[in-house]
Amino acid sequence: MQEIIGEGALPRARLFRASRPGLHLLFAFPGAGCAACRGAAGVAKKSREARGDRESRGQEGEAHRMQTLMTRVAAFGRRRRQPEKFNPNAARDVFLVSYPRSGTTWISCVAAELLFQISPKSLTEIDSIVPDVHALPGKAAVPAASEYLVKSHFPLNGAPPFGEYRRVIYMVRDPRDVMLSYHRYSRFLSKYPGDLKEFAMDWTAGRIWPCSWQEHVNSWLAPRSRVPPFELTVLRYEEFVADPIGQTRVLAKALGVDPGRARIEEIVADTSSASMREREIKGNSGIGPEMNFIGAAKAGNWQQLQSGDDRDAIEILEDFAREAMQRAGYDSFAPRM
Repeated sequence: MQEIIGEGALPRARLFRASRPGLHLLFAFPGAGCAACRGAAGVAKKSREARGDRESRGQEGEAHRMQTLMTRVAAFGRRRRQPEKFNPNAARDVFLVSYPRSGTTWISCVAAELLFQISPKSLTEIDSIVPDVHALPGKAAVPAASEYLVKSHFPLNGAPPFGEYRRVIYMVRDPRDVMLSYHRYSRFLSKYPGDLKEFAMDWTAGRIWPCSWQEHVNSWLAPRSRVPPFELTVLRYEEFVADPIGQTRVLAKALGVDPGRARIEEIVADTSSASMREREIKGNSGIGPEMNFIGAAKAGNWQQLQSGDDRDAIEILEDFAREAMQRAGYDSFAPRM
């Protein structure tokens, strides 16, 4: 294949001539786009007609091979044009891990202010400052730093996806409130068809991403036969709600920063529930206005459930997750079966 610069009627493209015995194709990439591919196909067709039917079968095979080559070259070009993604590095970064709907976005905003002295204007900006491994931002959107706080919902099963962890902050929330929030979230975004009781059965069985709540908690907090090779800090959502100043101080220590009480008070005021709702209005990572991604930052919402099926859902959860709940510091009220 020979590259030709500035030849033909496509001055903005990079032109290539590909030759095989009896067949010559001229095609462009990437500037010419689909028009070049259509032009190349036309050249191939005329060449076949000129040589007659006796060579058509062989030429069609050759044209197919050349078309495959052009497709691969085009795909390579599309990959090259995509912006480079941020690349988490467990040896460099601190990981903020939680089960979904456990307050991670709120804590990420607090951490962004602790680490970068930046007050994020929207939820989308939070995701650029504290990258999410499940939707990595472009590298250019992430501020330069020697280490980052990276958000993840992965359980601790098998080999860590970004290398061996060095420091982990594990955020845990009462699973009964998590279940209520996740059910509402799943019905809106994933069109989950079932009621809360059906969701509880699917959730505790591990049929809801990323796994069951008890499996996630046990993977991180259950006793091990050896000391884990990383530093682990456990934060509880309910304690952050009750004492945001004290828990922000704990978070700052885990991140290796010491902002002082006055700055912590400023951050707590700037990351209140009302302030987080304002950020959601300004940009919420693609979730429409029909649903509030940011909750009320309250604990014990599950206690307001009244219907029999909803109370059954709580009992299903408590029965399946009792051991993990106790391990995470939550009481279970369901009777044993």
